[in-house]
Amino acid sequence: MKIFNQHVKLQSAIAKTRETGYYFIDDAVTLELLQALEVEAQQLKFEEGDHIAYPINQGAPTEVQQFHERIYLPLDNSKTPTSNQLCHHLSNEIQSCYPELKTWLLNEIGFQRYRNTKDWISPHRDRKSDQFLSLTITIKGSAWINIYRALTDPPDYSRLQLKTRFLVERGTAMFLRAPGFGNGQQIIHEVGPPLFGERLIVNLRMRPTILKSPEEYSKIYCKVG
Repeated sequence: MKIFNQHVKLQSAIAKTRETGYYFIDDAVTLELLQALEVEAQQLKFEEGDHIAYPINQGAPTEVQQFHERIYLPLDNSKTPTSNQLCHHLSNEIQSCYPELKTWLLNEIGFQRYRNTKDWISPHRDRKSDQFLSLTITIKGSAWINIYRALTDPPDYSRLQLKTRFLVERGTAMFLRAPGFGNGQQIIHEVGPPLFGERLIVNLRMRPTILKSPEEYSKIYCKVG
């Protein structure tokens, strides 16, 4: 499977992710793969994730609000043949880049659909159980992703400094470092609403215990801080 377009330098992208904790590549993913992922997503049953009335970590300095549709499946599920192939191929290709990634395997496939301008995720850090490195591909649509610097230790999400922002569009790849890769820094980021229409993405991550349902995801995500 051809994953990336010719201009993508994968080892360079991983090196920059290791250094900064994140890296964005425009027009990274081949049209063939994007089309296959979109078809795959159309066959899945998404569930609404509403954390507006009941925010994650409600009342805490790390309170997070989010609203979108989602589905999380383990690697090699029969419903995600394209994503399964993508996870195995990419994991094998990247494992040779750095010694700490020799055991890296993307084993969780998470599709998210941001339906309109009411769907977004406020500033947050990804789950502590995420390991090594994650990849997010924008399959369709566009949105701004904001990267923040915490002004307090421990972080207070109401007191952040905007570090940089990226416009992600169809084919954009975002690498994000999770605990265990480099110094284990967790990047605070915000997912903006679609600029128009809807935005569809797939998140590929490695976790020691793979999520089976949005309900299980909610229980674990509430522990993020």
